[in-house]
Amino acid sequence: MGTEKEELRIALSTVRRGGDKPREVSLKTSLNELQIGLSKINDGRVEINLELTPDGNKINAKGVLLAEWTGECRRCLELVNGELELNVNESFVEEGKTFDDQGIELSEEADVYFFDQLDLDLEPLVRDAVLLALPLSPLCDSSCQGSEPEEFPVIENGVNLQNDEKKGDPRWAVLDLLKE
Repeated sequence: MGTEKEELRIALSTVRRGGDKPREVSLKTSLNELQIGLSKINDGRVEINLELTPDGNKINAKGVLLAEWTGECRRCLELVNGELELNVNESFVEEGKTFDDQGIELSEEADVYFFDQLDLDLEPLVRDAVLLALPLSPLCDSSCQGSEPEEFPVIENGVNLQNDEKKGDPRWAVLDLLKE
């Protein structure tokens, strides 16, 4: 399905046609491999609502990305669902440009995306924003005790959440006596 990726390529002529006026882009797309660990975007579907504004030799993209995700609870392994609503504000500069309008050197490590002579590809922006926002280890509920709480108690910051019993590293037990 090449059409999804092709619709994320916006012709520069349409972006620059209105001068400094923003060009609104609203579309729904489906991208492969939008997954981090056990969390993934449902069917890779992302809704994109952006304004593309020319600014000298760069184009600013500002707007919202919407997506629904599914994962497994890290404690009980039950299915967890959620929604992402991401505000994005990024800049695109022309490939091959080594300096921006202010004379600041640009590189592949710079916090910008690149476009070629013909079009602007939104896929890297969408992919980066969505993957960075996916939860690595979601919880179904903050009070989730897990599938077998007696055998595998939930311990956060050295405290057993089932019975508020403080359990620390036995190697430091001597230091705990000093507190008393």
